[in-house]
Amino acid sequence: MAEMKTVSSSFSAPTGIAFDSSGAMYVTNWSGNSITKIKNNNQKETIYSNISSPAGIVIDNKDNIYVSSYGDDYILKIETNGKAQKISEGYHTPTGIAFSNDGHLLITNRSTGEIVSLDLNNGNKQIIAKGLSTPVGVTQLPDNSLVVSQYSGRLTLIKPNGQQIEIGKDFVRPGVGIVTTSPDTVAVIDNGADMVRKINIKTNKVETIATSLSGAVALALHNNQFYIGTWGDGSVHMLNSN
Repeated sequence: MAEMKTVSSSFSAPTGIAFDSSGAMYVTNWSGNSITKIKNNNQKETIYSNISSPAGIVIDNKDNIYVSSYGDDYILKIETNGKAQKISEGYHTPTGIAFSNDGHLLITNRSTGEIVSLDLNNGNKQIIAKGLSTPVGVTQLPDNSLVVSQYSGRLTLIKPNGQQIEIGKDFVRPGVGIVTTSPDTVAVIDNGADMVRKINIKTNKVETIATSLSGAVALALHNNQFYIGTWGDGSVHMLNSN
């Protein structure tokens, strides 16, 4: 397994990780109700606070930041000038979020077992998957399939036609962090096993790529390196993806 190193610490339950175009890292502090920016010189700055249980975070190509408030059921947008506003409300414990291939925001409704697609241009919401059990993470593959990690122990592949296929038999408790690494492969936090695993959705072959991660929750892929947020020590760790 690749060598892992701690890149930043002193977070309060780091749940989501994202990067802007300059390479600065942003981390949601679930129990700290805040969002931290870590600049390239490792200086830390709280860029937003008073958001109840921030969970998922993504950043678009214009460096706008989107964060889900698990505690208050809304999506927050922070523009590059620092202006912040709720842009969509009425969710049900929204947890992990991701961009779809067509630029919509995919949101996991943990308590209702749904995936919601939010059109950021007009604010329209559409439920695109139902019948899941505590979904906390979602990623989309190039063929428009979804893979959803669920705290119940399920990892589910959802085909573009809506067919759901269970692929998580080797996982204990898939967590919030899930990213597409190739057209057929996703990397997933296995929170219940304190690991990061890769799964090929064509062959169902599972590979463990990191272990002994106390309370692993967050996962991001940036410049061929994985970034893993662990609640056990309040840290973010870095691991080469090769």
